[in-house]
Amino acid sequence: MSFPPLPRTAGSPAGGGPSPARRSHAFEQMSDYLGGFRGGQVVDLGGAQQSTIEFVTGCGHRLYAENLLLTLGPLLEKAAPGGFAADRADDDAPAALPADCLAFPPSSVDAMLCWDRLQFLPEKLASALVDRIHRIMAPGGFLLAMFHPEQTPAAAPLCCRVADARHLHIAAAGAARPLRPFNTRSIERFFHKFESLKFYLTRENLQEVIVRR
Repeated sequence: MSFPPLPRTAGSPAGGGPSPARRSHAFEQMSDYLGGFRGGQVVDLGGAQQSTIEFVTGCGHRLYAENLLLTLGPLLEKAAPGGFAADRADDDAPAALPADCLAFPPSSVDAMLCWDRLQFLPEKLASALVDRIHRIMAPGGFLLAMFHPEQTPAAAPLCCRVADARHLHIAAAGAARPLRPFNTRSIERFFHKFESLKFYLTRENLQEVIVRR
């Protein structure tokens, strides 16, 4: 399940205008990991981006790209239409993922680019997603996630593209959506089944996290 390279275009990246590349220490750690072996499976939950495809395949790995928010769109329309208030129980939010979402065999994915997608999901659905990611990721595999500042009530999903082994292009993509607030403790709780987490704070006050399975 890998996407063929996309055609090059002169236009802006889908969903966002050109953005300067910025150094990402979390992605630098991911790059070091990907450079240590070949023939792995990498999953990008932000959709197919040409420069990311070229980087991952250039490292000798396969890339599967899925626009998670598009895949889960019908479920998200039913969940938390008023946003993610702290006192909201989300009792009506769906807790099950579609069977074809990240339908990989157990322990078959070596790296996951999750970006900021967890913050746009109701808690039950986010927990179900993390459980599935834990099941399909290989022991020792790396996941990269990003979290907007805790006090931010809404934001546009990020369009993230690899520039090189140390740098990412990051731009807002589309309309703003409600965000589920995450602090360090809640991030640790979501990934409690994983082996370890490492946090990085960027100059944009994004929290970057490398999670090791």
